[in-house]
Amino acid sequence: MKKLQKVINSKWIQHPAFWVLSIYAIGNYFAISNFLKFIDFFYSFLFHIPLLFLVYVNLLVLVPRFLKKGKYYFYIPAAALLLLATYGVHELTFELLLPALPTEYYMVSFTDWEVLITIFGIYLVLSTLLTLSKSWYKLQQVEKEKLSIELNSLKTQVNPHFLFNSLNSIYSLALAKSAQTSETVLELSNLLRYMLYEVSEEKVDLGKEVEMIENFIELQKLRADDSTQITFDIKGDLEGKKVAPLLFFPLIENAFKHGVKGVSDSAFVRMSLNIENGIEFNIVNNKGEVDDMEQGKYGGIGLENVRRRLELIYPKSYEFDIMETEEIFEVKLKLK
Repeated sequence: MKKLQKVINSKWIQHPAFWVLSIYAIGNYFAISNFLKFIDFFYSFLFHIPLLFLVYVNLLVLVPRFLKKGKYYFYIPAAALLLLATYGVHELTFELLLPALPTEYYMVSFTDWEVLITIFGIYLVLSTLLTLSKSWYKLQQVEKEKLSIELNSLKTQVNPHFLFNSLNSIYSLALAKSAQTSETVLELSNLLRYMLYEVSEEKVDLGKEVEMIENFIELQKLRADDSTQITFDIKGDLEGKKVAPLLFFPLIENAFKHGVKGVSDSAFVRMSLNIENGIEFNIVNNKGEVDDMEQGKYGGIGLENVRRRLELIYPKSYEFDIMETEEIFEVKLKLK
């Protein structure tokens, strides 16, 4: 299928096909009877000599040199001169070329100059619009590919420290011969499989995303003290809802990274997901002590990641609010 599409999109197929149809249309327009005869096609062929000159001078010279570079004031007079030159080529074709051909047909250019200029103008505009539309389509494809690459890159930017900390926590469980070890390894395995292989689509089932969020939270709890308050409340029906994959993960990771330190009785992370009217995700955490690394330039990568993905996937269809005091940090995200 791709090979066939490539062949169809080839200029070596499109251009001849266009000119064949054009010769037929012009021949039919100037036909001297109700049935097309050889003389009609012969006249149409001669008529296309100036049209070929017009179209390819426009495509190969005027459009790339002036129009695509935004030099419209140069293109307009150049196009007018091209129309006059095309009229001259038309006259030369029928006054000089035709008499020199070894043919039994006697023909003259019987078309009024106003009609000729109109036809030439139609071909000039048509060739220009087709070229610009094709360039626009290619540009859209390039932009789409760039956005796809950027989205895939943003999806994979879940902090690698999470994996490092999870493995350290599992190692500690293994040393203590905890019964949680195998279950924790399974949770991490499922989460990594989801992150690597199951998030290729732009949107995924919200139920699956929530399941992975719960796994993510369980792994984050391994670092937290028993006194830390960690809650995740869900309100509404998950069935049939979709969301951009891994959209909430940087927010959750940010809350645990900057809030829960495992040493404070007042540490907490409270999350809620309300899907009764759109999708609303709210997360609030206490502000723990900030070390030197967290004060650096990497502190806001997670939030900027989310904001950029929202702009790409939910343009003008989201609300993303951050509220911060000396003691708490809260993020509210609403997808309309």
